[in-house]
This record gives sequence, C-alpha cells and structure tokens, in this order.
Amino acid sequence: MSTGNQRITVTHGVGMLVAALLGSGVFIIPAIAASIAGSWSLLAWLIMGLLILPIVFTFAALGKRYPHAGGTAYFAQIAFGDKAARVVSWLFIWVVALGAPVIVITAANFLVNGLTSIGIIEHASSKMLFLCALLMLFLLLFFNLFGLKAAAIVQTLLSVCIVGCLLFVSVNSQVTQPFHLPDTPFQLSTLALSASYILWCFLGIEAIAHLANDFKNPHRDFPLTIIIGIFITLLVYTVISLSLLQMSFYGDERENLNSVISLVKLSLGGKGYIFVSFAGFLTCYISVSLYFVGFSRLLSSMAKQQQLHAMFAKVNRFSVPYLGLIFAVLMTTIMLFNYHYSGLDLEGLIAYANGLFILIYLAASVAGIKLLSGYNKKLAIVASLTCLLLFISLGSHAWFAVGLLLLLIFYYRVKRKKRS
Repeated sequence: MSTGNQRITVTHGVGMLVAALLGSGVFIIPAIAASIAGSWSLLAWLIMGLLILPIVFTFAALGKRYPHAGGTAYFAQIAFGDKAARVVSWLFIWVVALGAPVIVITAANFLVNGLTSIGIIEHASSKMLFLCALLMLFLLLFFNLFGLKAAAIVQTLLSVCIVGCLLFVSVNSQVTQPFHLPDTPFQLSTLALSASYILWCFLGIEAIAHLANDFKNPHRDFPLTIIIGIFITLLVYTVISLSLLQMSFYGDERENLNSVISLVKLSLGGKGYIFVSFAGFLTCYISVSLYFVGFSRLLSSMAKQQQLHAMFAKVNRFSVPYLGLIFAVLMTTIMLFNYHYSGLDLEGLIAYANGLFILIYLAASVAGIKLLSGYNKKLAIVASLTCLLLFISLGSHAWFAVGLLLLLIFYYRVKRKKRS
C-alpha cells in the first residue's frame, strides 16, 4: 500500500541521506580509527566501504521494486509474512529509542560549546546540555510537522554547506601543509577493531528506505539517491581521515573529540571552533530528523495494516503522520531524562543500537534473497553474509539484539497460539 506523497527529488534525498550517514560520526570516528590503526585506518575505510556496498545495492534494488513507507518491515512482510514484518518494525522502534538519544546528546553538546564560544552561555553544564537537547527535540517536532518536502529542502541546503566546508578544510590542509603519513606497523587485530568503529558511520541506510515511496519517481530516484549518497559519504570520510593522519590530529580521547576542530582551525583560524560546533549540531539535527520521519512513516504503515492503533495512520494537512512523530519525540525525551538523572551510559546505547541496526540490515538482505532475481539476488546473498560477519564482530554487545529478537519471536508465537 502506498503511503507517500511523491514529492522528494534525488537532490533532496541525497542531502538527507548524506547528513544521516555523517551524523555525529564525522566529527570523531575518523580520529578514533586513526588512533587505533594509524595509516592502516585508510584500508579499514576501504574495507568497510566495500563491505557496505552489497547492502547498499540490496536496499536500492528492494526500494526500487517495492517502494513503501514500511521500509525493511515491508520487505520482510512480502518475503516472510506479517509476523516477520512486526518483528522488524519493533526492532526499528528500539533502534530509535536507543540511537536517537545518543545523536541528540551529541548535537546538544556541540550547540552548548558553540553558544559558550560566542558568549550567549556563560559556561557549559550538564543542565544546559539537557535543556539544549530538549530544545533540539522541539525544533525537530516543529519543522517536521510542516511536511517532508519542507524538511528535505532545509536539510539539503544544510548538507551542502556542511559537506562543502569539511571538504574545503581537509583539502586545504593537504595542499598547504607538508604531506606525510605516519609509519604504522600492520596488525590484523587493530585493522578489524578500527573497521568495527567505522561501521557506526554507515548506519542510516534503512531509515531512508521508509521514504522510498515519497520520491517523485521511486523506481528511478530511490536507487540513485542511495548510490550517490554513499559515494559522497565515503569521499568525505576518506578525505577527512587522510587530513587527520597527515596532521596527526588524533590520539587520546580528548584529541579525538577535538580532531576536526583542530583541522578547521588550521584553515579558518580561531573561528573554526565556532563553525565546527554549529556544523556538528546541524549535522546531528538532520540525522535525527531523518530517523524521526522514517519512524513516523513506519508507525503509519503498521497502523494501516492493523498492527498498531488506527490513530497512528492519521495525517495533518501537510500529509505528515503526526502522532508517530510526536511518539518518537516523546520516547527520546524519556530517554534523555533517564540519561540526565540516572547516569545512563552512552557507549552502551551505541553498542546495543549497532546490533539492532545490523539485524535490520540482515532482514532486508535475507528478504532480498527471496524477492530479487539474477544479479541482485547474488548481491543479497553477499549482503546477508556481510551482515552476519559484522554482527559476529560486535562480540558480547550483540547479545542484547539477540535477546530482543528472541523475545519478539516468542511473543508473537504465543499470541498466534492464543488466537488459534
């Protein structure tokens, strides 16, 4: 069943996807990867770029053939039935619950630093961080209520500005400074560890799958958006990583957190810190916005298939399923309160969210094996094997995803027996 309003262009889609994939990762993951594997981190980026391609092309093929607001849940439904779709839907709901607060808090931290630098805030504090996070959620709710097209235009413009500035400062440092990469001994263990952190940078493809049917021409525009968006993202990450290695802007946790700040200061001077702070906020804002929009589309699709209450299918005059959007904001707000008052561990949230992300990718890939044919089916097989490899690499952090998956399967099995 179509639920889209057919108004997104390829340009808008690419802008939203690039911002989602850059997210908070672009400001810290390249430095972390460099601090782990040194110059070999460039090989880790290449490996992850190659590993993610079968998954990317599988999503593109599925989205082209089956454009629907349900995204991966819809792919699972037509491949394996309603129960599989419901399990995948709830996995995505938990992804938003665990992943969105991490990005919101990261964005709030950037905003607080920027406002402190220009004198609007006297000093950064946990209370101010919490208030800025709530402010960001209000802005997300407000702008997305006016429709996907309005949000997409704003996000595309921001993406162009952010990507352009990051590429400029990176290339500028490579041209104006002596170019030399550190000599790093090769170790397979550090290469694998570096690649596991890089994985976080490519989590976001599944969110735009929920918007496939909102493109003007889904069969043509959605695959183009996926392919162009991934190419631009890989280019940005690689160029930034190369500059950080060249300038040795990485090391301990503090140096990694300030790596891109140091790079921007090199090209733009003292104002670079302010730029990075607000650019970081805007990038994270766009990333969370895409997830909230995809989440609201998913709940609307679930409601129309009688998996949730029918009220989640209601839309406002801008064709926005507003109750799903409000629910996403409310759920994230609750997690923020838990973080602020109970000392919730962000690193744990990231690790657990990674496991759920990979399970969702695996569900789409396995569905692709059944639904696609020819070359696309072979890619889906490779994508499935890739997802299994990535899931195993998570180690003990994968147990949360496994436990949740088994719990959902058990719940629906018991529910089906009661009905029969």
